[in-house]
Amino acid sequence: MKSHIEKLRNAIEFTRVYKAYAHDKFLREAACLDFQLEHILMPIDENDGIAGRYEHDFVGFTSQVGGFSAMSSCYTYYFDEYSFTNAMVSSEKELTASEKYALEAVAAFWREEHTARKLEIAFASRYGYVPNRSYHAPGVGNSGCRVAGTNLDFDKLIRLGFDGLEKEIDENARKNGENSFYAALKMWIESLRKACARYRDQAMDMAEKARDEKAALRFSNMASALRNIMHDAPKTFLEGVQLMWIYSVSSDLMNYGRMDDYLGALYARDVDEGRITEDEGVKIILYLYKHLKEINKVHDCRIIVGGVGRKNEKAADRLAIAIMEASRLFRETVPQLTLRYYKGMDEKVFRKAMEVNAEGTTFPIIYSDETNVPAVMKVYGVPLEEARQYVPFGCGEYVLHGMSVGTPNNGISALKALELALHNGRDAYHNVDCGVKTGEITEFDTYDKLYAAVLAQLKPVIEHFAVHKYLNYTVAGENAPYLHLSLLLDDCIARGKSVFEGGVRYLNASSEMFGVISCADSLTAIKKLVYEEKRFSLTKLAQMLDNDFEGYERERRMCINAPKYGNDDDYADETATKLFSDLADLTTEAGKKTGLNHYGIVSVNNSMSAEWGNFCAASACGRKKGSPMANGNGPSTGADKCGVTALLNSMAKFDNEKHVGVINNVRFSKELFASSIDKVSTVLRAFYENGGVQTNLCVIGKDDLEKAMKNPENYQDLIVRIGGFSARFVTLSPVVQREIIERTTYGA
Repeated sequence: MKSHIEKLRNAIEFTRVYKAYAHDKFLREAACLDFQLEHILMPIDENDGIAGRYEHDFVGFTSQVGGFSAMSSCYTYYFDEYSFTNAMVSSEKELTASEKYALEAVAAFWREEHTARKLEIAFASRYGYVPNRSYHAPGVGNSGCRVAGTNLDFDKLIRLGFDGLEKEIDENARKNGENSFYAALKMWIESLRKACARYRDQAMDMAEKARDEKAALRFSNMASALRNIMHDAPKTFLEGVQLMWIYSVSSDLMNYGRMDDYLGALYARDVDEGRITEDEGVKIILYLYKHLKEINKVHDCRIIVGGVGRKNEKAADRLAIAIMEASRLFRETVPQLTLRYYKGMDEKVFRKAMEVNAEGTTFPIIYSDETNVPAVMKVYGVPLEEARQYVPFGCGEYVLHGMSVGTPNNGISALKALELALHNGRDAYHNVDCGVKTGEITEFDTYDKLYAAVLAQLKPVIEHFAVHKYLNYTVAGENAPYLHLSLLLDDCIARGKSVFEGGVRYLNASSEMFGVISCADSLTAIKKLVYEEKRFSLTKLAQMLDNDFEGYERERRMCINAPKYGNDDDYADETATKLFSDLADLTTEAGKKTGLNHYGIVSVNNSMSAEWGNFCAASACGRKKGSPMANGNGPSTGADKCGVTALLNSMAKFDNEKHVGVINNVRFSKELFASSIDKVSTVLRAFYENGGVQTNLCVIGKDDLEKAMKNPENYQDLIVRIGGFSARFVTLSPVVQREIIERTTYGA
């Protein structure tokens, strides 16, 4: 760990470098990154087999700082003012008078100069407000800023190495003309070489001082790999993993793409030629996993294996099995290992995925190429060969590997929109007006009018957030070329343009939708009980909800017993699929108006289904005030009563050409998996081949979860799937724990 004094002094020097290159944003970023890499990359420790770890400073450059991304000011040039101020206070006696003066100037400068501040000004100048970042604030949603989830062309990095990339830059500079963009890219490569050299020297020193021959050999191999990749393309699996990681950790990347594809040939050749055994290959992967756990970015950290469109399928499958074995042994919440399923894939690969899931790892997550490849072709309007390179990242959003960006920076609650519609724009939980005036409840004499009011509450929020997304990229591009992305994204080098100034092939974004199913089930209940069966009026229903169903137990039971999504009931499922489709259309249209290539919805969950539900009034699906909303595209809590096949049938009914990612949580008992793994596999294959997008499999019994809540000390290693990420159950808040416990477990 660095001292506060060291970080404060780094802030002074980083600021000096930034100002010295103010005349050229390309060279400025390259110079700032060169300084930053010397100070954020931390030394090797005695248990490392791969070099590379970071500790960010209070001021710096990043796409998305892993350490404090919740601040929502963690992109491009960032300023962690809270930590900076605390460090100044705690270090006051150690600082000289001149350092204090310089640090005060640094703080004053970065308060206005950090890029998130510039985005706030750009948005506020248009709309007169800044999107609220708080999960607990009234309103339909929130929005922040970052550049997240980009999956770079690591295949190019592994194939060409640093020297080959420099050659490509030079060739395009001769065609397009020399400029500071190309010069800055080469400076960035040289900074990476210097980082390799520093780590090489450390590894050599540790090899000499090693406590035993095994450790000495490990550090000697590390030093050799670092030396070799400084110029040449990697020739061994260890060199390939080290090159990928030194690039990732230097760039603050948190998603690692189709790893079996770009490293499979190196792995297979090493094993076949006797340089490593399969067990030694797994050990190299585990050295990488160790670093991923240190960063511990549970909402990201995706590794993709399997799928169509890989160059050497057989070699990739061998590495995919090794990667799954590493996850089985590692048993942690990261990485988010993801398998792309397709008809005709090697049976050993799918079997391994089921066996690893059966042990309760919650990985790999399984996506269906049979569903997703054709859907991605349509939703993004891309050819087959590009659609085959889709990858989910973060909580499940799609980008095109090496070809697109698709940052999700906002969350929108469909259930809150229904609450606002029922109260003419008033947030009933917080008792404040924050929506649009869509009419008094007595004006909704038809179901269609109420439904239209819900969409009317959502439309301006969706449109404003689309603009915020576009400005997120625009402001980032105005301030920096994002050299680490531009170097490995098509078509930045060929066009001679940085990623956000016309370089990237597809400028996409996504919007996270929450509470879709809870809203849909509520609308279904209202349609049936209020408008069709006339059990009570809409005004009476609103009164019941405002009173959290107190004194209305019989009516609440009617709401609970109304048709629900998740039972293969067309009456309920049609409401869910229509709402989903309409939200998607509003979002896509809003994106077109801004200049984005595509802006699509994702129905995922990063625990906000539970957290935001905590700030929603009671709803017509029978949900009580403050209770969790349904998770992603999963059913309302306990509503799926007709078996796993009916649940999967409901999940498969959505129009997959409307979204850019959904998540489907399915929990099985250990006993069912142990006794009927072949039957479960058959059911899941049918789902993947008939419209199913993906599954998050969790193999754990409800009893174990109840026991873990009562006696957490005995269940420290129990991992559960939240939605778009996994977590140790005992670390979760009680509201999230209870939501997970109440999900249906499918048993024998």
